[in-house]
Amino acid sequence: MIASLPRRRALAAAVAIGFGPAAAGPAHAHSELHHTEPADGAVLRGSPPAIALLFAAPVRVMTLRLLDERGREQRLVREGAPGAAATEIRATVQEALPPGAYRVEWRGASPDGHVGGGTLSFRVERAGR
Repeated sequence: MIASLPRRRALAAAVAIGFGPAAAGPAHAHSELHHTEPADGAVLRGSPPAIALLFAAPVRVMTLRLLDERGREQRLVREGAPGAAATEIRATVQEALPPGAYRVEWRGASPDGHVGGGTLSFRVERAGR
């Protein structure tokens, strides 16, 4: 029995490797986030006028939030029809953001029904700095 344990592990590894690409296949059907404005990790000279998420395929973004470094939500106004699937989700920043760190959180559903989300962060510095 002890001698068969390494064989079982080897068999399990071979099966995992063999099914790895097949298991990863459906993940490619999910809508992938290609680009954001501002870019994740960006340092901006002044407040951004808008937040944008660009996807490979239409996504129905259910939540989009902009939070400051203390976790306070900043006001965004989404463009387009609420709940409509789109490859570009854009929201106007309603008030100029003061210098500091910000985080965008989003959650949405792709056409295949997969629900996912993510975050991006950026920093605002004083203009002319």
